[in-house]
Amino acid sequence: METIWQDRVKTAVQHKLDAKVFAAFNTNVDVVVHMDNASLQRILEDDEVSMAAVTGLDVEAIPVVRDKNEFVAVLKDCLGKGKSFHIVLEAMELLEWLDAVFVQRRESMGGQAGIIANQMAALGAESTVYTSLLAPKQAGMFFPEVTTPVVEDGVQLVPVQKAARRTDKVKINWIFEYSKDLQLDFGGESVVTPRANRVILATRPAGVYMGFQGSVAQQLPQLGQKVDVAFMAGYHYAPAEPKAQKEYLDEALFSLQQLKAGNEHLRLHYEYVPMSDQEAEKTVLAAIAAEIQSFGINENEIKRVLKGFGFDAECEAIAADERAYCLYEGTLRLMEALPFERIQLHNLGYYILVLKKPYTASPEAVRDACLFASSVNAIKARDGGYVSREAVQDAGEIELSGIGYEQLQGFAEELTARGIDVPANFLEEGILDRGDHYVLLVPAHVIPNPVSTVGMGDTISSSSYACEHSLNGAAVL
Repeated sequence: METIWQDRVKTAVQHKLDAKVFAAFNTNVDVVVHMDNASLQRILEDDEVSMAAVTGLDVEAIPVVRDKNEFVAVLKDCLGKGKSFHIVLEAMELLEWLDAVFVQRRESMGGQAGIIANQMAALGAESTVYTSLLAPKQAGMFFPEVTTPVVEDGVQLVPVQKAARRTDKVKINWIFEYSKDLQLDFGGESVVTPRANRVILATRPAGVYMGFQGSVAQQLPQLGQKVDVAFMAGYHYAPAEPKAQKEYLDEALFSLQQLKAGNEHLRLHYEYVPMSDQEAEKTVLAAIAAEIQSFGINENEIKRVLKGFGFDAECEAIAADERAYCLYEGTLRLMEALPFERIQLHNLGYYILVLKKPYTASPEAVRDACLFASSVNAIKARDGGYVSREAVQDAGEIELSGIGYEQLQGFAEELTARGIDVPANFLEEGILDRGDHYVLLVPAHVIPNPVSTVGMGDTISSSSYACEHSLNGAAVL
């Protein structure tokens, strides 16, 4: 079994992204720090930080970070559980404090659209980005090959670095990365990280808008003609207030309809980011799922979404014993609640995909595209930064994780125990036809002590969906 999968990886790393890729709207500057005890102690020495107050906080009840104690409480909870987390920083005055505490840091491109645009360009795809804030500092972080739409006698795609606007503000996000088995001292309480991950503390400056504006908004059918695959990011910024939310969603959905009006074969993907208001999140997801075909989420995030839609049993099953079968059931429930035709759940060591039939690509093409994406992600985890098409080929010699093989075996056994027929070649193929949908379980790479974890979900989803288009281009077009 392992040999067959590894041979597929060696073939997958040779794939070329023959796709015109578009990413919008979420871009920012990431300030990345690696957590260590020295930085943590500088935090705890601050007079405004009280571990007694931190301990008394209910982290689940913190919608946004409004003071230093809430920041420490969120950080401590995430580190102790090894979970990926995204939360908004409301107290902008804390930015100077963070600068003083975290002396060792680096700045890089951030935001889903920014990361995807650069990574797609690095892999050789034709990459275009649209973002509402394009200050020179932000524009300078894009690869020179990345373009952006401007209206000059119709829609033209021009180098993004030449389209910078000096009057725009910069959106800054802090990323706190941590390695596995890191032992940290929270005022006498030892916290050991069970896995490598990151916590994102996001800001929302004036002028940032997760949608199309100006003359470009009037020419979306023409823009759609220039795109094969689009990654839409930023809908988690939708307002929670009902009237403002309706106005935003009406405009967002109309924009998506206009994009597709110029290209009926355009494929759209949305990568999940949690909203602070769960009821608003349900409304947003239900709305965009009507216009977007593909959805990406991880093993931790799906529990929140399931709970929000009332699928408590599936959520509790994952929390009690996270494994491929219960994640599949949870993914299937989401597809029943939300009209996506493709949901990709990425987990440590394997991916689960549910494809609603009829699907535009063969399940074999989808599987092989996932192996390509895993290879891209493996090199990113090993080396950091963006992965070039040439570098991806190194992953052909990196073995897939045993976690994926174990989950394949366990998934097959559990399906059989539940009376579901499993084809004899399932362990080698990873594909199961369930009548109205396909379920795929694809082993993935795991890199111990990754150099970087920022943007891994975005990298996996964008690389796999763009590669899927490339492998299945004739069928799609």
